[in-house]
Amino acid sequence: MNLDGLTLTVMTKQLANRLMGGQLQKVLQVDKTTMVFKINGPQGNENLVVTVGSSPACYLSRELTDLPKEPTSLCMFLRKHLEGARITSVEQYNGDRILAITADKLELTGEITANTIYVELMGKYSNCIFVQNGVILEALIHVTPLMNRERSIAPKLTYELPPHTERGQIPEYTEQEIAGMLTTFGQGSVGETIRALFNGFGPALMKEVCFEAGVTEKTPVAELTPEQVNDLAHVLHTVGNAIAEATSLYEYRKENGRSQYSPIMLTFPTAGELVTIHEDPSACVATEIAKSGAINTAGRNLERLLQQAVKKEELRHQKISDELADTELTDRYKLYGDLLMINAYLPVRYEKTVTVDNILADPVEPIEIPLQPELTIVDNAQHYYKLYTKLKNRAISGRYQLNQSGQRIDYLQSILYSLSLAKDKRAVQEIQTECEAAGLLKKSKKPIPYKSDKNALLRFNVDGGEIIVGRNNRENEYITHRYGKPNDLWFHTLQIQGSHVLFRPNQEPTMQQIEQVAKYAAFYSKARESSHVPVDFTYIKYIKKPPASPLGYVIYTNQQTLIVDPKDPTKLEAQKQDA
Repeated sequence: MNLDGLTLTVMTKQLANRLMGGQLQKVLQVDKTTMVFKINGPQGNENLVVTVGSSPACYLSRELTDLPKEPTSLCMFLRKHLEGARITSVEQYNGDRILAITADKLELTGEITANTIYVELMGKYSNCIFVQNGVILEALIHVTPLMNRERSIAPKLTYELPPHTERGQIPEYTEQEIAGMLTTFGQGSVGETIRALFNGFGPALMKEVCFEAGVTEKTPVAELTPEQVNDLAHVLHTVGNAIAEATSLYEYRKENGRSQYSPIMLTFPTAGELVTIHEDPSACVATEIAKSGAINTAGRNLERLLQQAVKKEELRHQKISDELADTELTDRYKLYGDLLMINAYLPVRYEKTVTVDNILADPVEPIEIPLQPELTIVDNAQHYYKLYTKLKNRAISGRYQLNQSGQRIDYLQSILYSLSLAKDKRAVQEIQTECEAAGLLKKSKKPIPYKSDKNALLRFNVDGGEIIVGRNNRENEYITHRYGKPNDLWFHTLQIQGSHVLFRPNQEPTMQQIEQVAKYAAFYSKARESSHVPVDFTYIKYIKKPPASPLGYVIYTNQQTLIVDPKDPTKLEAQKQDA
């Protein structure tokens, strides 16, 4: 979501209203390009999110989940300087895509230190820069002279605004002044002139201004009549005033399915369909950022790590399979050795091959056997026996390794599936703890103890009993081997990653009830978007856990299989509440 300067004006109003006078309590770093500032503001606790990655934005988020457990070195450094500071101003610089958040801190000496957080939302040049008394303390992204000849960003350098920020802010000028500026300083096309004179015009607002003024972006300013200049100035002044009063964001859906946002209503033909008006700009931005997956939270980082682990293990699995394919030669090497010993009397030396009758076959047929010329027939036979023994041992070891590799892939896939179900910080942390225990992650210095809580399990009351769903391997392990009773029914999709689903009936269940629970088990699996999903079910007493097997891994017997279509049990709950 790319915010232009005029749209950012709306965001700035909200930030100033919610943050002014608030105290900065904590600084968190989510990833390399994202910071979170926890602020106790006039309206309560606020979370200011600044991200300068693929989708640069600055917004407020009420709920924060999935944050890193341990602070980075940058985070610890900034806490020393910023925590406890009081926010005195939130300003947009000259209508451009630059926010300046001033936070004054009372030092122990009684002096007040002026800190300013500059948020520059300028596409690939976006950055978050921390300045103290005009000098850069730190920045999310360091910029060297080799990266940018015009402007370097690094600690101890004097902070300088980006180039070309001296342009005017449209609401500051009268209609007559705007007309005079267009006439005096107008060069090139209408679009080029407006962008050269005023900050903040993105593509959508530029099209809207040109459409209302009856000109095009590419129309040369020199060809405009005085009436057209006045009309353009009038539209610019009107738009500027409208944006100065705006507090909401309009969302339009274009023909290509993408959304675009504007602080004012758009009327040009290709603007798209008005979807909704967002009274809370931050909530709108937060939703778009979440959809894009631009912020690498702990969950996203974990997902990427698991995907890499799965890919690595799949390559290893394929390599083992290829090596096992070579073991198909085992029987042939044994045959070569036997035939050479049978024909050891043959006066063969310095030959590359020998042809003998394969008397071990029925019918007998000639067979050509490759030889090492420097060896006798007997020595060649011993060579083939050695190859036979080696491949035989490799086959035994390879099949074991292949089985272990397959189990590991299934286990990693099960963690990925669990991660897709994680909706809060606690759920992600449980999965992180599991990964640490499995050696997939480096153990945290501050481990989070995991304690299975039967009250925290996902439960549904249905006609005839209760359903319990495991949302990760630890919960699966708990409900299957500790919580479940011998005569509880256990459900799981056949050869498809999914949750362990437990059905505790009030009385002997009917087949209709079993089929219903099977549909829920299919929903809580990777096949939830499919149809005709095979689901196994059996009693808990028939489930075993092999020694040294990973979390959530079981073997079971006496199962039956049903083919069902997935069904969401939460909709059943909603229907009950409505009734």
